Amino acid sequence: MTKRDFNPPTAITRRRFGQLLGLSGAALALPWRVEAQDGVETLVFALPGLVGNFEPHTWVGFGDTVHVMDTAARGLTHMNFTDPLPQPAIAEGWTISDDGRTYDFRIREGLTFHDGTAIDAAAVLRTFRRMIDEDDPTRPELSFALDNLGGDNVTGFEAPDAMTFRITLAKPDAAILGRLSRPDMVIVSPAALEEYGQEIGLNFVSCGPYRIVDVTPNERVVLEAFDNFYKGRPEIGRVVMQVIPEAVAQMTSLASGDLNVTNLIPHSNIDRLEGMEQIRIEQSAAFISAMLAMNCEAGVLSDIRVRQAINKAIDREAVVAEAFFGKAEIPGYVTPAAEQGYAPEHQRFSEYDPEGARALLEEAGATGAELSLISENSGFWPRLGQVVERSLNEVGLNVTTEYLDGGTFNGRLFDKTAHELAFLQRSAFFPDPDGRFSPLFASGTAGADDITAQSGLPAQARLDELIAQANAESDPEARGQLYVEINNYMAEEIMPIAAVVNTFLPVAVSENVAGVNANALGTYRTFLEDATFTS
Repeated sequence: MTKRDFNPPTAITRRRFGQLLGLSGAALALPWRVEAQDGVETLVFALPGLVGNFEPHTWVGFGDTVHVMDTAARGLTHMNFTDPLPQPAIAEGWTISDDGRTYDFRIREGLTFHDGTAIDAAAVLRTFRRMIDEDDPTRPELSFALDNLGGDNVTGFEAPDAMTFRITLAKPDAAILGRLSRPDMVIVSPAALEEYGQEIGLNFVSCGPYRIVDVTPNERVVLEAFDNFYKGRPEIGRVVMQVIPEAVAQMTSLASGDLNVTNLIPHSNIDRLEGMEQIRIEQSAAFISAMLAMNCEAGVLSDIRVRQAINKAIDREAVVAEAFFGKAEIPGYVTPAAEQGYAPEHQRFSEYDPEGARALLEEAGATGAELSLISENSGFWPRLGQVVERSLNEVGLNVTTEYLDGGTFNGRLFDKTAHELAFLQRSAFFPDPDGRFSPLFASGTAGADDITAQSGLPAQARLDELIAQANAESDPEARGQLYVEINNYMAEEIMPIAAVVNTFLPVAVSENVAGVNANALGTYRTFLEDATFTS
């Protein structure tokens, strides 16, 4: 069966699937159906919601925007979450100056944007100029793109010839090749920018494997395969990104054949779905890290012995079992096993040692200390919070947890006077080790200054040196070893966070669909150009 037929499989009925989930038939009515059009093979992907504005320079993560931009756009480089190194995309290659401060990108010949505009160095420069020029009339308010590329370290963009685009830096930064694969670094048609200006997000034109042909906010996006994609036209002719926020509707739609791919299924439902003939669960690497941030300026947390005690006290096996239903990994430290910079020796930092925790608390005079923990009140966070609070109280602390809506939580997370302990999530929007260290733990960032408040610690100066050294190293093997050292140094000398668990978004796929990039989908990225129907 191909998706153009849209006929429910005969092996199981929607009602029978609902019975397996313990649901009534009334709960299974679908509010939508994608109807076949023109006999074109159509892949249906589930979205959690849809605002309909795809302005890349105001993208801050998660949600519908990243799924659509990954499907409709590309940047100079691409990271596929299988190879740890950046791959050519709109740029066919690049050269780096001897001092590591100048990157020249060779633009592929013969490419166009979805509107037919030629892709050359001038077109690329137009996209990047709106990042750096605050007077550019197309630049949106609250543009985050330059900060995410490298901030003040990026000193300029230019086009030295028709097919060469140049980025210059104040100091070497080996992570910039990975950052250029982020959703907010995609190349936008200069003709569309000229026509739509600050409304480009509502009229998005780029050069990805699929082009946007219709957007209905809060409902769906329809995309069609693009002939002039740099890897060639995708085999599946149409992708419909359909809003299906409820887990029950997603699972029912998978079983009926109305939905082909989702990364929104709760961990608790994986085992039930794995028993279904029509559905395949694809295992993703665990790129998503849940951490416990400790405010190093707050009361007893200013003592590293207390921070070390908290780290030892967390029962991570209970976290995996109770919060993630066995579908997660016990971490090493900051770097997950799927990325450069991880070493098996890091597992010692996550060993459950309640007796050691009690001893450190007693030594620090902190037994019985009262601490507050803030957490978001959605997803897996409440279950995670219950296990961590229980673990800390069992070793002699008196921890109480507040579960907050997202806005309130973020307001307090970025105010060091408003939290002591706080949960923190880091996902691999590009799987480079610096994506976790510079934004969270380098002095001058909101992470180090406000979330962990570690910037003023004596050991921080050496950490900043190590991060800068790693960013200046272009050899991948040597760079990876530097991040091994950074993990060790942070855990042994600072301990600003306790790594709690590494996990992934469960990826559920119709049994007749192949070529889905599960590693990318497992951390919110969405690369569908290699997907095919097998029958």
